[in-house]
Amino acid sequence: MDAKTVSYIALSISSVSAISAFFVFLRYDRRLKKQASELNEKLEIIYDSQIRKIEQEKTIQDTATFLVKSLPYNGRGKHTIRISNIGKGKATNIRLGENTFTNANGVISCSLQIINGLEPKGNADFTLLTIDGVKQNFTMTLIWDDKKNKDNSKEFPINL
Repeated sequence: MDAKTVSYIALSISSVSAISAFFVFLRYDRRLKKQASELNEKLEIIYDSQIRKIEQEKTIQDTATFLVKSLPYNGRGKHTIRISNIGKGKATNIRLGENTFTNANGVISCSLQIINGLEPKGNADFTLLTIDGVKQNFTMTLIWDDKKNKDNSKEFPINL
């Protein structure tokens, strides 16, 4: 074999290997781009769920939730009722809506006035002055404002 033939053989082998390397590169490049696309879709789903979770937590932080209960009877017809904000948001303009605190049910007076604000984990007490033989079960509706809504309302049963 002469030098020219050897150089043509070497050139053709190197050309074939370069072309095959190029096709291998294209194949793996397509595979990597497909994997990157799938990963981006999964990350987008994760980010969307995290954003929804953060928005829900923010909504929960802006919401006031109440617990109303009767404290132990302290005698002389005075019953103390405690309103507790167990939510994560501040409540404002807390007022009494419909209730069964009537003279016919044995309640002489109710000391609850409008409460301007109640922080989370805060309490407010009011007194019911009753007569002997008072009905033991009452209902009251609280109306309040918080960052999420105005004029929220919820009915609470109270057992003296």
